Amino acid sequence: MEDFAALIASAEFEQRARHPEFPNAFRRKRRLPLPALVSALLSMRAGSQQAMLDGFFGSLGDAPAVSDRAFAKARSHLHMPALTWLNDQLIQRCEAAKLIPRWHGLRVVAGDASVLMPAVRRCPRTRNLAEPDQRLFALFLPGIELTLHASVHSADESERAMLVQALDKLGPNDVLVLDRGYPASWLVNLLIERNIKFVIRCDFGDAGWSSAREFMRSGQQQASVQLSAPSAADARDWQCSRNAPTVRLVRQVAPNGNVRLLMTNIEQQTVAHEAFGELYHQRWRIEEAFKRLKHRMHLEAVSGLSQHALIIDVAAKVLADNIAALLCHSAAAEHDLSACQRKCNRSFAAKTIQRALPAILLGIGNLMRSIADLMHRLARATQRVVPKRSRPRPARRPKPHPNLAYKG
Repeated sequence: MEDFAALIASAEFEQRARHPEFPNAFRRKRRLPLPALVSALLSMRAGSQQAMLDGFFGSLGDAPAVSDRAFAKARSHLHMPALTWLNDQLIQRCEAAKLIPRWHGLRVVAGDASVLMPAVRRCPRTRNLAEPDQRLFALFLPGIELTLHASVHSADESERAMLVQALDKLGPNDVLVLDRGYPASWLVNLLIERNIKFVIRCDFGDAGWSSAREFMRSGQQQASVQLSAPSAADARDWQCSRNAPTVRLVRQVAPNGNVRLLMTNIEQQTVAHEAFGELYHQRWRIEEAFKRLKHRMHLEAVSGLSQHALIIDVAAKVLADNIAALLCHSAAAEHDLSACQRKCNRSFAAKTIQRALPAILLGIGNLMRSIADLMHRLARATQRVVPKRSRPRPARRPKPHPNLAYKG
């Protein structure tokens, strides 16, 4: 945390944080300098913008509060890729410290998209007003509960297109785990040509590839099959070959008895078919991450009405959730919670870290004592770990979304 606080206050981050339209931003000393702006964004949740700002500066002691309009102006000068860069730096430090676990030597990356409905209203004074129905795509590291990548897209854009735009985040030592909404011959060809390992669920009943249906009827545990070739239009649009891809199909039985069909390009000599059930079960952690972002960190209760404010909020809250994950991981390791089959309660951690984070990031008070006290509180509020727990999504239950609140 000390290194991360220094990174926010560094000249390199300041240079990256300046929006191209405002090249002189954050040069003068104001009541809301860049480190304080970032700390405020990381610690804010739903509510009146002015009330949150008063609470934020109240937690800093003698620091004078600023108005919601001053905050909105400073936020408009912030370049969103700077927050993405901070998140990348956080992931790189975790990689260097070997905190990210491996599955058969591979880093597990789950990909999926979720509905994003920001609570906005009509405002003729706001430029580029955010749409009320959008999509949030993410790449997630379930082993350590970190979001590798997050991006906001139009509701008209397909999830496969969102995935293609994020493929540069993946490497040959990653395994991409996807659900049933992604299988397509052109996507399989694209992943193989980019040397990306994947595991994709592809059981569609009577739909899908004929070779997959024949495999399901055969009763085999695994087989190497050839899929149908992509169309000329798909090959041209996505710049992949028109070859009929050859993949490995694996039958996997879920704890409730349902049969899943998994498609992969990982060879049989490398990983046995029995290991894929555990791998696919990890994919569900990205669904929990979406739930945590939207209903614990109030991602949809945005701090502003513009599209720029929305993408800043997404980047900030993804970064805040990753910081919380690392603090919980450190607290669990320091107090050896795994020995008693316990883990930190992330709902409690979200509120606790929200209050403690501003002073830690801005270096107010005794930093080491503040971090130690925070770790102790996180280790006291725990919940039991249940291996292979399965909680199916309730059928026909509408998803709750926040009501519109006053925004600065």
